[in-house]
Amino acid sequence: MTVVLRGLTWDHPRGYGPLEAFSEPGVEVVWDRQPLSGFESMPLSELAGRYELLVIDHPGLGAAVEAGAVLPVEDVFAAEDLAVWRSRAVPLTWESYQLEGHGFALPLDAATQACVYRPDGLSTPPRGWSDVLRLSEVVLCVAGPHAGLMLLGMAGARSGPRLLQRDRAVEALELLRAVWKRSDRSFAELDPIGIHELLAAGGAVCCPLIYSYAYYGHALAWSAAPRLRPDDQLGNGTLGGTGLAVTPRAYSRVLAVTKYVRGLLDVRTQLDVVAPVGGQSATTAVWESAEVDRAWNGHYSATLGTLTTSYVRPRFDGWIGFQDELSERVRELLGNDDDPAAAVDRIEDDYWKVRHG
Repeated sequence: MTVVLRGLTWDHPRGYGPLEAFSEPGVEVVWDRQPLSGFESMPLSELAGRYELLVIDHPGLGAAVEAGAVLPVEDVFAAEDLAVWRSRAVPLTWESYQLEGHGFALPLDAATQACVYRPDGLSTPPRGWSDVLRLSEVVLCVAGPHAGLMLLGMAGARSGPRLLQRDRAVEALELLRAVWKRSDRSFAELDPIGIHELLAAGGAVCCPLIYSYAYYGHALAWSAAPRLRPDDQLGNGTLGGTGLAVTPRAYSRVLAVTKYVRGLLDVRTQLDVVAPVGGQSATTAVWESAEVDRAWNGHYSATLGTLTTSYVRPRFDGWIGFQDELSERVRELLGNDDDPAAAVDRIEDDYWKVRHG
């Protein structure tokens, strides 16, 4: 007898291709698709009532937990399984789904902001943001939350209560403003998928900081995120990717859920099923596989360093709304002459109010 589950993922081949390519005997998952933005616009409690499995991203975790939409993974899976999956995951991806002492999703897809470029138009990618200023045919990804996520990647505080490292944030805003003035602004509404497709079609040469998609390895190349300062060890990006969450609707089918997830997260599945169809696995073995790397034009080796040092966003309930507000402020700053230092201070004050008010 086959148990039928329902799942919701995002509507790009990287999001649905691996899930539709994988099958587990005795368990069938019917995967629906929606835009990534849909996970933020539709109440999570409503989604949880329709599906046993949800593909989510970590910044929305607080809202998901507050809505009772997702279960702690410790309530669903055996400790032995969790220990194995944790040991195999790119470390930051596992940590990003931890909240209040519990895990609320299993890392499924891993991504970070990196530099993407067209190799036939740029022989040497920029190592630092000063190099970006010398390039032509550059486009910035500023749509939706991405303007704010650039700032966080370049200057997010890695410890302590602050959102931003003040001096770095001021410097980052000044650099981004200078690049924005020289870039093609007609593409300001494009998300990372749109910009990858723009570059692949020859509409621009380089986007210096954007969530990378190995799926476009047939036409594009990547390099580490540009360094803000010459003495930075690595350029910094903001962690992306997705995780697999289980909803309370799955309680009556938990054995089927466990069986399916064990098969999906198996290393051989990730290497032999997920990676070949353009999935961007959160399993370390995929990122370290020379064979996978060659198949996708060096995407994994080029961006792994940035991935492992990425900034992990806050996950409290209310973060998503602030993230949108942050991005709107950054877009405004790119196009005006306001003092970046004063702007950073206002951002920090408002973050404190949202986080602690």
